Amino acid sequence: MNKVDTFSILIDHDNRLIRYRHSGFLSLEDVGQAWNKFLMMSEFTEQNYSLLSDYRNSTFVGKANQVNDLIAILMDLKPIIDGKKQALLIDNPINTALSILFESKVYSKTGFMVKTFTTEKAALEWLIL
Repeated sequence: MNKVDTFSILIDHDNRLIRYRHSGFLSLEDVGQAWNKFLMMSEFTEQNYSLLSDYRNSTFVGKANQVNDLIAILMDLKPIIDGKKQALLIDNPINTALSILFESKVYSKTGFMVKTFTTEKAALEWLIL
């Protein structure tokens, strides 16, 4: 399979959000690259901005057990992510299942509040409240 993907990270200062969009094939390594960028942003690490991760038009190409690998990595970041919010925008049934598995585990391990949404409006309402 040829891997074709694109991602972008934009800062929305008005809503105190970091908007991450990834389309195409999505691997754990891709998620890791985005997180490396988030961790270099003072908006995320010091100013408590929330994350809006838009995975519409993407397909996760890993295995379900990689959710546990990601959570293990995030456990090391607990001092930074405890109490923060991330909304996941999903339009793919496989991604939805993995996202729900992720959100059910990550909060109990790290205090990171993650919810899965199918519309940007609902995601923004939850993040901005």
